[in-house]
Amino acid sequence: MIISKHFFLPLTTALILSIARGSSAEYVDHLLHQSSCSSQSQQAVLREDSLSNNSNATEVSHPHKYFPAQIRRIVDAADAISPNAIEPPDTHPYPVIDISSWMNPFASSEEDKQHVVNQVLEEAKTNGSFNIVGHGIEDTLFDRLYSSAKNFFSLSVEHKKQYSFGNNRAGYVANRNESLAAIHGTGTSKEQKDLRESFSMSYPPSFVGNVQGPEDFHGAMAEYIEQLQSVQKSLKEIFTASLGSAKEIDLPTTYLHDLEPDATGLLRAARYPSIPGFDDATKLLPHSDFGTITIIASEEEGLEEVRDGRWYKVPMSKGELHVNIGQMYSMWSNELFRHNVHRVSKEAKEDRISFSYFTSQGQRSSDDSVDVGVSPICSDGEVAKFPRVSTIDHIMHYMNAFITGRNDE
Repeated sequence: MIISKHFFLPLTTALILSIARGSSAEYVDHLLHQSSCSSQSQQAVLREDSLSNNSNATEVSHPHKYFPAQIRRIVDAADAISPNAIEPPDTHPYPVIDISSWMNPFASSEEDKQHVVNQVLEEAKTNGSFNIVGHGIEDTLFDRLYSSAKNFFSLSVEHKKQYSFGNNRAGYVANRNESLAAIHGTGTSKEQKDLRESFSMSYPPSFVGNVQGPEDFHGAMAEYIEQLQSVQKSLKEIFTASLGSAKEIDLPTTYLHDLEPDATGLLRAARYPSIPGFDDATKLLPHSDFGTITIIASEEEGLEEVRDGRWYKVPMSKGELHVNIGQMYSMWSNELFRHNVHRVSKEAKEDRISFSYFTSQGQRSSDDSVDVGVSPICSDGEVAKFPRVSTIDHIMHYMNAFITGRNDE
C-alpha cells in the first residue's frame, strides 16, 4: 500500500496516521543528535524471537512487533489476577490533575506549574494515564456533544451511511468494519471485528478530507476540536517539562509540540452498543494507542485499563478528560513514559458514547521533505532502546491489519 504524505487516513482509538517529521527546528534536531540515544553504532539489536526486557538487548529493532508482544504479557499478567475490572479503591483514588496553571501560564506561579509536572511525571512513569480538569472547556459544549451524538447514532444505518467516506477514512464507519484484534493477534475467531460505530473529523474542521455531518453534530464536533488545540498544546508542554526534569535535560517548552509542527489531530465520536445476546461481541480488545497522546471524553462507564498490574475501571465524569500515552511517546522517552494498555468492556449495561482525540494524526504541509523520525531522548549515559523512528513508519506497519482484519506481514 502506498500512502501519500498528504493523504489523510483517520481510523480508530489508536493513532493511525501520525507525523513525526523529527527535527522541525534546528535546535531540536541538535538536541536529538547530541543525545547518547542517537548513536546506533554501539547498540545491539533485539532478536525478533526474544521480546523480553533483556538488559543485554539495548535496541528494539521492530517496535511494531515488540509492543504487541509486550501488551500480551501485560494483559496475561493482569488476567491472571482477575480478568474483571474493579473500581479504584478509596484509599488510592484515580488521579485527577488540574492543568489550569498551564492553560493560563502567565497568571500562574512556577511552583503551581511544577506541581502539575510532578503529578504528570509520576503517572506517566507508572501507568501512562490520568484524568484532567482545568482545561477550560465548558460543560455546555459537552452537553451539545453528547446530545447531538446520541441523535446521530440513533439514526438508521442507511441514513448514517450517507455521511460515510466509503472506505474508513472519514465520516461514518458502521459496526464491525475495523479490527483491532488483527493488529495485536488477540481475541478469539469470533472477536475479530470491533463492535462500535463512529464518526471522525480531522483538524481543522474545514479540512478537505472531512465529511459534513448533520449541522448540530458537525457544529459541536468542530467547536470541540478547535478548543482541544490549546489543551493538547498545554499537555505537550507539560510532558516536555516532565521529560526534561526526569532526564535532566534543558528542553524548550514547546519541544514535543515542535516535533510535529504541521500535524493535525483526529476527533472520533464512537458509540459502543450494549446489545443483549452478543456473547461474542468485542467492543475493543486490550491495546495501547500507536501514536503520542489521546484525549478522551465520556460520561458512561466502559473504559478499563491496566493499573498497578491489574484491571481497573476508569471513572469519568462530565467535565473531566482522560489522557493516555501512546507508543510513540514511550519510544521517544526511551520508555520513561509507559504506553497505557486499555480496553472497552463488553459488560457495560448501557450504550457508551465517547469522543477520542488523537493528536498528530496527519500532515497539512506541502513540504515534501523526508520524514526522518525522532531518536529517543536520553539522559547522560543512557543507552537507546529504540532506533530513530518515524511515527508514520511505525503506524504503517499496523494499517493493513487494522483495515482489512489481516496481518499479512
